[in-house]
Amino acid sequence: MRPLVLSILLIVMHVLESTLFQYIRIGGVGPNFMIMIIVSFALLRGSKEGALIGIGAGLLYDLSFGLHIGPTVISYMLIGFVCGKLNRNFYRENFIIPFICTLVSSLFYSGVNIMAFVLRGELAFVYFIKSIVVPELIYTITLSLIVYQLAYSLNERIESSQKSLRNMF
Repeated sequence: MRPLVLSILLIVMHVLESTLFQYIRIGGVGPNFMIMIIVSFALLRGSKEGALIGIGAGLLYDLSFGLHIGPTVISYMLIGFVCGKLNRNFYRENFIIPFICTLVSSLFYSGVNIMAFVLRGELAFVYFIKSIVVPELIYTITLSLIVYQLAYSLNERIESSQKSLRNMF
């Protein structure tokens, strides 16, 4: 049941992020909801599920918008895996760790994008940092607290339904 729910969640968020959420952009910059979901579920479920969610989200992105299949998949998978390693070391009700993990993950993803642009020779470095990275970072970490709370409640519902199914047999 969990893979189905998380797959539907990723697809719905991908569709919303590429269509409806374009209208909540501020100054042409929008939050990265996929990073928020990957970090939230990686912290709640562990590194294996975090990496799998990252692979799914990266594939959706690369198939829809990417020039090549792989760069976003690898970035998102690493984010999910590393954040999932913190699963056992924090209380799920704590909202500081998801905030910090989203901050670091967003910086990592932006750094990978900057390196890709630098390798192609298409980057005004200061402009990219000032106009895109910093506003997206602020927007993403601000909304990450809300997304983590929603992911936490969804995860609790999934776990309680699985627990009741296990108790039936």
